[in-house]
Amino acid sequence: MTKPPRASIVFYDEDTQQLKMCTVLRSRVQAAIDRSTALTIPPDVPEHSEKPLTDEDARKLGGMLMLMQGFSNPELRERLQITTDEPMDWNAPLPSSE
Repeated sequence: MTKPPRASIVFYDEDTQQLKMCTVLRSRVQAAIDRSTALTIPPDVPEHSEKPLTDEDARKLGGMLMLMQGFSNPELRERLQITTDEPMDWNAPLPSSE
């Protein structure tokens, strides 16, 4: 018997001021997934690639997730000690979530 598909969600908990992650049944969040733009990991590979996922890919993914939360949660930004190719422009517009 196979397990049903799952999704991992990263979010900022304002009450505890911590980044948190949970895993949920994908069927519970599929409508939100269908309305969003998904990014392939790593971003430079085509669909159906079997390229190995490396330590560097894991580091980049973690950094991207934290920076995305920094865009939405200004109180988190000063805690992010992440090196980026270019300085962060926190005033840049985010893509539409609709």
